[in-house]
Amino acid sequence: MAIDLAIGIVLSGLMILYSQNFTLIGFIDAILVGGFLLFAIGWFIYISNNNIFDVAIYGVKSFWLGIVGKRMKTTYIEHLENKTQVKPSIYRSLWYSSLPLFLVDLILYIIYKS
Repeated sequence: MAIDLAIGIVLSGLMILYSQNFTLIGFIDAILVGGFLLFAIGWFIYISNNNIFDVAIYGVKSFWLGIVGKRMKTTYIEHLENKTQVKPSIYRSLWYSSLPLFLVDLILYIIYKS
């Protein structure tokens, strides 16, 4: 989690440098983007791990291969059996490391509004 949090802080710093907005609202925006990116990466890993879009992806790939006259090498069931699973601790750590960034962002936003 410490590595994920450090990545979020680095992303926030890069966002500040990219926007060139060194005011309080610039810091609020940058920290929110860093936290959101960590959460979104964790969410994408969760979606991939639970095979949510695999039917659509397999179907589109099968369709386009059929257009050019080729066939899929494996069936959908074999594809699911051969797919490697990511440990849940990986996407949970990304989610948990985004929480401090969201909390700091909320505190800074409250200070900004008052």
